[in-house]
This record gives sequence, C-alpha cells and structure tokens, in this order.
Amino acid sequence: MLDRVSSPASDEAPQPARFLSIFRRVTTSGAFIPEIDGLRFIAISSVLVFHIATGLAVRAPHAFGRPEEGAIATAVWNGFRGVELFFVISGFILGLPFAAHALQGRPRVDLKQYLARRLTRLEPPYVLCMMLLFALHVLVRHRSAAGLFPHLVASLAYVHNAVYASESPINNVTWSLEIEVQFYLLAPLLASVFLIRNKLARRAATVAICAASATAAWLFIPPGGRAHLSILRFGHFFLIGFLLADVYLVDWRERPARSWSWDALSVLGWPLLFLFLAGASRPEPGQALGHEPALTAFGFPVAVFLLYCAAFRGRASNRAVIQPLVTTIGGMCYTIYLLHNPVLGVILDRTVRLPATGVYGLDLLIQTAAAGVPVLLVSAVYFILVEKPCMRRDWPRRLLARLQSTSAVMAPR
Repeated sequence: MLDRVSSPASDEAPQPARFLSIFRRVTTSGAFIPEIDGLRFIAISSVLVFHIATGLAVRAPHAFGRPEEGAIATAVWNGFRGVELFFVISGFILGLPFAAHALQGRPRVDLKQYLARRLTRLEPPYVLCMMLLFALHVLVRHRSAAGLFPHLVASLAYVHNAVYASESPINNVTWSLEIEVQFYLLAPLLASVFLIRNKLARRAATVAICAASATAAWLFIPPGGRAHLSILRFGHFFLIGFLLADVYLVDWRERPARSWSWDALSVLGWPLLFLFLAGASRPEPGQALGHEPALTAFGFPVAVFLLYCAAFRGRASNRAVIQPLVTTIGGMCYTIYLLHNPVLGVILDRTVRLPATGVYGLDLLIQTAAAGVPVLLVSAVYFILVEKPCMRRDWPRRLLARLQSTSAVMAPR
C-alpha cells in the first residue's frame, strides 16, 4: 500500500507535530491511511461519550438521567453504535491486503504471519490490561478472586461471550474484541469474495452476503444471549469494510478524488446516523440492547458505508478527519477502548460532584472534558509503554536479544 502520510516527524516539523509523533502508532507495513485513524477517532469518541453519559445517569439520575427528548441526548445515548463503526474499519484493514493480492497481483498474504501478527500486536496490551484489572478488582474492590478467575480465563481465551452469554465483569467492553477475534479467524475465508474477477459480480456478491447477514441478524437473533454477542449478529459490518476496501483499491486507486458534494453528505449524514438511524432501542444503564427497527437494521449499515466514503472523498470532511491531533488519538483507540471504562469508573465518582447548570448538553460537555482528559492521559501512558512497542513487527526478537544480552552481562565470570 502507498505510504500516503509520513508517520515520523522530521527535524523541520513544527513543534506540535513533533510532540504528537511520540503518540503516533507504528506502521510496520509502510502504509498509513490517515482517514482510517480519523474514523477511529469518531468511533472511540462516540463510545467514550456514551459511557460517560450512562455512567453519570447511574450516579446522578436526577441530573443525568436520560432525557426523553432532545437531539444531544438522543445522539449521545446512541453512541454505543461506535462499536459497529470499529467493525467496518476492521473489515477494511484486514480485507485490504487480501483484495490487493486478488485484484492487483500484490504479494499473497502469508496466513502464518497474518495470525502471528494478530497475536504479537494485540495480545500483550490486552492480556496485561485484563490481568491488571483482575488484580484491582480483587485487591481494591475486594471481589472474590475465586469467583472472578473463571471469567478472567474465559476473557483471555476470547470465549466469555460464548460461555457466559454476557459481558466480562472484569472489563465489560471486551465483548466486542471477542467478535473481532472471530472475524480475524474468518477473514481469510471471507476474503475469497475478492477472487471474483468481474467487478460488478464481486460487489453484488459482497452486498448480497451483507444483506443476508443483516436480515438473519434482524429476524432470528433476539437481544441478549450468545448469538447476539457473536459475529452472527455483526458480520455484515465487517463485510462493509471489505466493500470499502474494494472501492478504495479499484475505483479510487488509493487516491480518491474529492468534491464538495461528499461534504454535504457528511454534514447531513452524521447527525442523521446518530439521531435517527441508530435506532429507538437505546438501552438504559445496565440493560441489553433492544430489538432494532427495520430502518436501523438496514439503513444504518448503508449510511455508515456512505459516510466512510465521504471521509475519503469530501474536501472539508477529509481535512477534518486527517488532522494530526484527530489521527493521533484515533491511532491510540485500542488502548483507549481497553482502559476508558475502568478509568471512568474512578473518575466519574468525583466529577459527578461538579456543580450542574441544569442544561443537559452543557453539563455533559463539562463532564466529558473533566473525565475525558484523565482517560486520555492514562491511555497515552499505557500506549507509549505497552501498545506502541508491540506495534513493531520484530519486537519479540528484539526483546529476546535484549534479555540474552542482559543475562550475559549478569552472568558470573
């Protein structure tokens, strides 16, 4: 893939850019598509604000209980849909190399390296986070180690959804990561769709599979339970990412042309997405998602695809999503996603005491600033110390070499 934006900051780069480069993710493949990190920013922001709103509603229902009306409240309480935005991004990222091989004759994806890369890149931050949270639950919250340990084992094996039919009590957001892992394993098989040479037939097949997946999920998978917490419920979002990868490579040739008409779609589409298409099934705190109306089940995925296209094709919207601060935070989304809810559990107990104005939107903005900054700071530290080193493809070899060197120095002579 083309390295469209240089990740490292040069010596001549402005000071803010040089500072942000410290937190920019490592792209060992040489490919950096800034729009994807910008879209990650949108996804993680919607999830973060959603959890701030629901956390405040539990702690202070008189001030932050969900209003029945109001555009801000509706959009914020539909922010859980950011998870599905992530699924589309995963489909794009994982589908891109398979599509490049099948459609452009680029090198074949080595499945052994593909799986090893998932392990070395994602497992260390995840395992360390879950172990730390388990220890905090036991040592600080005085929860039963024996009672939590089976949940820890199931979470580390990415089978908690299947075993318990519920989110992990150690870190509830990891339910979606288990679905991501299911997709990682299925992606090489699903990518067979790229072997269809005829563009129209290939895209028709992709759309047909998406439609079948969305229909099956809507008709046959009720809220709650194991199937609802599996790729059976969300498979079409990953395939939308496949379709976007197809368009990006074949039609746009990795250099999308931009026009103001796509900006008009962004301006209208993002509010529409969270105000109307995200559905009337907004959950109360602690409740499972409700059954989706048909407009949500089928309109939401289509709108996401078009809005992602607009992020690449719009003039102003593209500039907005590729801003360095936006892409830097978006590049840290995995760490932020892992840590934000545990950190919010501590921070919101304190920020909820801030004086309220009585205006829901303004109070939520104040709380988001007060709670969001600590989340970002903690995540930035964890990203630098844990996740970013794991982004280097050769980190296991480098670590082994360092351990061997240290052992040789400490050995008695």
